[in-house]
Amino acid sequence: MPHYQIRDTTTHQLLAQDLPDYAAAEAALDRLDDQLEHDLTANGEGAGRIRLRLDIEKVTDGTTETVGHHVLLLGIDNHTDPPPAL
Repeated sequence: MPHYQIRDTTTHQLLAQDLPDYAAAEAALDRLDDQLEHDLTANGEGAGRIRLRLDIEKVTDGTTETVGHHVLLLGIDNHTDPPPAL
């Protein structure tokens, strides 16, 4: 049975694993975004337009396949300047 996981594209760090389906992976991405924003605020740090590229990977019988990419843009709503070009 396949499962899904989320990996930071730059550091290759696994951020979430054993997610039952793609929808659960997307929900985990939303939670990661919310948690990062919360942690930055709690520490008195501005997000300063942090851009994270994350991969959604499907794991089937030990084989990993990237099936989606998401870019989280933290702190964009906190500024009046236009967002950075992607």
